[in-house]
Amino acid sequence: MSHDAIRFIDTGSMHGKFNMAADYYSARNFLDRPTFRVYRWDPYCVSLGYHQNIKEIDSQKCAEKGYDIVRRETGGRAVFHSEELTYSMIIPRSSWHFSDSILDVYKKISNVLVRALKASGVDDVGLKKGKTPDFKELYKDKLSSICFSSTSTFEVVLGEKKLVGSAQKRLRDSVLQHGSILVGEKHLELIDLLNISPELKGRFLEITKKKTATVSLTGEYPDHETFYGLLKKNLKTALEEEFGQKTEDFSFSEKDLLEINQIESYFNL
Repeated sequence: MSHDAIRFIDTGSMHGKFNMAADYYSARNFLDRPTFRVYRWDPYCVSLGYHQNIKEIDSQKCAEKGYDIVRRETGGRAVFHSEELTYSMIIPRSSWHFSDSILDVYKKISNVLVRALKASGVDDVGLKKGKTPDFKELYKDKLSSICFSSTSTFEVVLGEKKLVGSAQKRLRDSVLQHGSILVGEKHLELIDLLNISPELKGRFLEITKKKTATVSLTGEYPDHETFYGLLKKNLKTALEEEFGQKTEDFSFSEKDLLEINQIESYFNL
């Protein structure tokens, strides 16, 4: 095992509390070198931003459909995790890649995502340029219940449409960033899970469709599984190119998994 290599963890499809607890645990315990994890959600799951009110979500409808609801450690708004590959990256303060600048870290990780997506055949992907919006003003709008309703500097876009929604958390000894790479239109179902009027749902659906993009699966990767496999491979290469370090496949130990399971209750709602 190389202590200079970036850990690359693939935990496959897991339930929402495990996914959030694994990020929480990694950000506090893997402090010797950067860690990058990819994961998916089974069952599908709505995650709420740390300060978001659960009353914004129709919990009964989620239960009827078999969807989980969890709270993220990061801020931001609701995300419906379904047809996507989710990533998280932990950069410890001890790493030379750590920066006190939120945008520096955001840009570096976004560059990794853009490199990997381009290598996977998503040709028009790029980074959003321009000023970061006033998030306090943005969150006053009911539309801000939806994470993908706005785009900020250095987010990953197709044209002007958001393809990857990310959030960042600063901890004492590390920074955690995680986000969703959309592969399919299922994420739009979030709007039907909001506690708002049918009229607002129609308006939000129209606006969200205009503001979001997804990876279109054709040609050499006609299905999600094939694409996810290709993207994971290209994420490793992109990490090595952007960070100048090798990646190394890593799995949680039995001790890690025991501790992760013990803190899953933190994310109950």
